[in-house]
Amino acid sequence: MKVSAIICEYNPLHNGHVHHIRETRQHGATHIIAVLSSNFVQRGDVALLNKFDRAQLAVKAGADLVVELPSPFSCAAAEDYATASVSLLNELGIVDELSFGSSTGDIEVMALLTEAALSTTQIYGKKVVSLMKEGNSYPAAVWEVVRQRYGNKVAGKMYDPNNLLGIEYMKALHKTSSSIKPFTVERRCVIHDSMEPQENFASATFVRKSVLDGDLGYVDFVPSYTAKMLADRINEGRTATLRRLEPAILYRMRTISEEDMMVLPDMTEALYNRFYAARNANSLDELLTSVKTKCYTMSKIRRCVMCAMIGIRREALKVAPPYARVLAFNDRGRELMGIAQKRSTIPIHTSLAKLREESPMCRAFVQMEERASNVYGLAQRVITSSEEDFRARIIKGGA
Repeated sequence: MKVSAIICEYNPLHNGHVHHIRETRQHGATHIIAVLSSNFVQRGDVALLNKFDRAQLAVKAGADLVVELPSPFSCAAAEDYATASVSLLNELGIVDELSFGSSTGDIEVMALLTEAALSTTQIYGKKVVSLMKEGNSYPAAVWEVVRQRYGNKVAGKMYDPNNLLGIEYMKALHKTSSSIKPFTVERRCVIHDSMEPQENFASATFVRKSVLDGDLGYVDFVPSYTAKMLADRINEGRTATLRRLEPAILYRMRTISEEDMMVLPDMTEALYNRFYAARNANSLDELLTSVKTKCYTMSKIRRCVMCAMIGIRREALKVAPPYARVLAFNDRGRELMGIAQKRSTIPIHTSLAKLREESPMCRAFVQMEERASNVYGLAQRVITSSEEDFRARIIKGGA
């Protein structure tokens, strides 16, 4: 048995994701676990399809067991997102390999880039801080130090959007002294976030924009089962967009206290002051652009807003995920659950209600998930609540 894991959002699942799963299987994986983001994603946005729909698509594409990455980590900066995901996989005690996409497809190159990133932040941290004080964002400051030390070629590969998360995954494996081995699949054709499809591949950004624009151009770049799922959810009013949260976001940001803002992940006094100055913005775009500077990426600003909406405090990111909530599985996944039940150091279950009773920490995270689901339900045309999170029918697919 060889168990491989994939950390993913599948927002939504497209042909590139299917290629990744197939390549992971061809590399010898007998079983594949997907750690799937919750209803909120790493760029500080709502997922187009809810987590149960995306989990079902993952199983159709070849994953065997899908577990949820809780919302505090799903909607976190890349380092926290990667560390939490890897920590969850470590705790399961059954994972042999972590498979991720990159532009290089070469694990030795990724190891070099990871070493460059680690040594830069550990040895040249003061230089990074100095560049941030000059107005650079943290990623931009790290990249500049790497460029100065290793040259433009290495820095270019390190700052390649297709490599960024892979580097964070490998840093997390190092940080947690994990026994899980890294494996990388070359990302096919399309640059991350690109709006230019190539062959039968397109980025998730392209697919989402097509869906939200009412354009069927995405159909050629997703599996037939994704296309059907999207068509069904569009007709049902069950796709989500941040735009539908605009009134709620504006209300929250106008009325939130300084105390509640200052406990958000990554919040600083300077960033709080920008949010405070923009608190009376009359649109979501106005709010976000008023806060945006060279130092603060738009993703970071959106994450702050989402954490404020859900009530996620920075303390939540200082611990590892306290449980593994199963969203979908097939026959091989059922086999994995049986093994994990014996080896895992954290509880595993399909039910949030039962996980809530495992420990005070589990209860706190389930309560955050409940709030997240209530907020997400407002982002759809047909409004739903967190009741769906507790009553959802877990998908059991075939092998």
